[in-house]
Amino acid sequence: MSIIAPKSGSKFEPVPSGNHVARLYRIIHIGTVTEAYQGEDKQSNKIMLSFELPNETKVFKEEKGEEPLVISREYTLSMAPKANLRKFIEGMIGTALHDGEAESFDIAELIGKPCMLNVVHKVSKATGNPYAMIAGAAPIPKGLIVPVQKNASRVLDYVNWNQELFDSLSEFHKEKIRSSEEYKKKFAPVGDGIDSIDVGF
Repeated sequence: MSIIAPKSGSKFEPVPSGNHVARLYRIIHIGTVTEAYQGEDKQSNKIMLSFELPNETKVFKEEKGEEPLVISREYTLSMAPKANLRKFIEGMIGTALHDGEAESFDIAELIGKPCMLNVVHKVSKATGNPYAMIAGAAPIPKGLIVPVQKNASRVLDYVNWNQELFDSLSEFHKEKIRSSEEYKKKFAPVGDGIDSIDVGF
């Protein structure tokens, strides 16, 4: 008799590549974290945008029936002219922003907004497994009907902290948020000499 471990766990199926009807249902302000970039540590203020894809569904739990697939992407929280976040938002709303508009743009106002998402597949250098990545966005074409939103709209930021939403995140993202400068300052123990601050969009 022999017991042999499988070469890998259950196969993960990424969101299909291509253009998808989507709706922004969750915005998470991660905060300023340190990440390795081209062999060096770099600090970046990060935000995560999450979209549901109402026309791509799957049964995750029998009692809930079919639910839309979701996909997220992190961006550096910057609306500078060449920033990826600004390019993405301009694509999503279908208009270029002048610098004054970009600097005062309230990203939270996009919550619940539908759009077309372009999803591409890439291969992870670390694991060799394929993954889906949001490559860009565009407005919904005229006449195209978008199904009603399934997931509740949720926003996590350091001005109006939502502990319930934070607790619902994956351990990976909770640890990443806990490592941020904003989280450490906001939840610093009383008497350690660090004043708490509020950081929003």
